[in-house]
Amino acid sequence: MPPLTRPVAVLLGVLLGVLAAGCGGGADGVDGAGKDGRSVALAPGTCWTAETLGADPQVILGLSQTYGVDYFSVAHAVDGRPAFKLTEACSKPHHLEVYKVVPVATVTPVVTGYDALLRYSGPEYRTLSRAVERACMNESLAAAAQRSGIPGAVVEPAFPEGVELGWAPPSPAQWDSGQRVYACTLASQQPVQFRYAGVFTRGFPTGARTCISNSPLLFVDCARKHDRERIAVIDVRAAVAARKFPGRSAIKVGSRGRFVQVPTATLAALDRTCTEFLASISTTDRLTGVAEIDAERWPEPDGTYPVDCEADAPPTKESVTTEGSVFNR
Repeated sequence: MPPLTRPVAVLLGVLLGVLAAGCGGGADGVDGAGKDGRSVALAPGTCWTAETLGADPQVILGLSQTYGVDYFSVAHAVDGRPAFKLTEACSKPHHLEVYKVVPVATVTPVVTGYDALLRYSGPEYRTLSRAVERACMNESLAAAAQRSGIPGAVVEPAFPEGVELGWAPPSPAQWDSGQRVYACTLASQQPVQFRYAGVFTRGFPTGARTCISNSPLLFVDCARKHDRERIAVIDVRAAVAARKFPGRSAIKVGSRGRFVQVPTATLAALDRTCTEFLASISTTDRLTGVAEIDAERWPEPDGTYPVDCEADAPPTKESVTTEGSVFNR
């Protein structure tokens, strides 16, 4: 499949539209401590400034010396890691939302010292990262991942470019004060006013959804006519690393260009995964969940192996043109 086109002007319009739309707060009712500039404990529904631990080389050096971890490992670990110093009110445009917290003691390997959270290049850190990502999934996403049967699969809702999910441990100061939770985060390069919970609802702006027109092949606002909608992404990098899923070597060249060769039974399982998630967020009976793998993104620059879940007509039937998002619950 040729690469999709998303003009820069459209991207800017999406982000500005999201800012103006102002989707509602999270279900937990916590609103970033209610005000900007507060120092509070990590909790679901708190929002934070964009300040990161890795912004100051002297801070990195200090962490390296304090915890006895080499400088470059620390630098990699804290690159982009939230500092969690001051809040931003979630009711206003903000950079970072903590939408869930996961107790440290519930994740294997169990971390007992902050030094383990700085040993970025070690195998235990990679195992920890995958485990926290799985723990950050909500019920519908976790059910879809379970349905896939793919070891270590992580399912995330589709977000506009510049917005991503992640996780972070407490800051060193928070750890020293006794906070023992991992923060599940929604981060944006530009301040946004929507919340994580909003993406699963009909109220999320259609301009921030990912809808696709087949002719011409490009991304469009979901309010316009389109043929399919990207609703989620399944990251299978853990299975690729364990040689349980085809990796880079599965890229082949056919009459229609490059493609990723995946066993038919595996694709069918992925389709069922996408269909299960679609049913959790939509009442549509015109579309089904279809898994798509883009050879040009296999893998992504960050090492992920993404399988896109799309709400689409079954592969054996003609395309269905719709307007509006399938998220309607």
